[in-house]
Amino acid sequence: MSKTIWIVVANRVTARIFAADNPLGAIDEVETLLHPESRVPEQSLVSDKPGRTTDRAGPGRQSSDPDTTQHAREAALFAAQIAATLARARTEARYGTLVIAAPPAFLGVLRKALDAQTQNTVTLELDKDLAHLDARALRARLPERLVRSET
Repeated sequence: MSKTIWIVVANRVTARIFAADNPLGAIDEVETLLHPESRVPEQSLVSDKPGRTTDRAGPGRQSSDPDTTQHAREAALFAAQIAATLARARTEARYGTLVIAAPPAFLGVLRKALDAQTQNTVTLELDKDLAHLDARALRARLPERLVRSET
């Protein structure tokens, strides 16, 4: 198993993967994933207006809201893409442990997308959007020790 630590900082548009050779060391960017569809306005992502329903209790028709928005679907698709990248890298032994930082809502979506083996490699989660930071600024915002010490 690799001793390399991967740090994944993501939001619904960008996921950046950094690597550290030791828990106290500097980090270097390994890969960037982009999902520009998440930036597109909601009405541009759907082909037509929401369906209409008739209310039995009152006059007229009203539009029905879909159960999930297109932005939520796009976030789930991007989380699945990130999860697949992490699973593939794990099977290739490119990292041994993971640190994940993402805004709270996207962190939950990403957590659901990870398979059990990849989830077991996660040693730290931060509910913050740090995807815009460069490697040096990001390292300064992370805990001094990236993984818990084995005792």
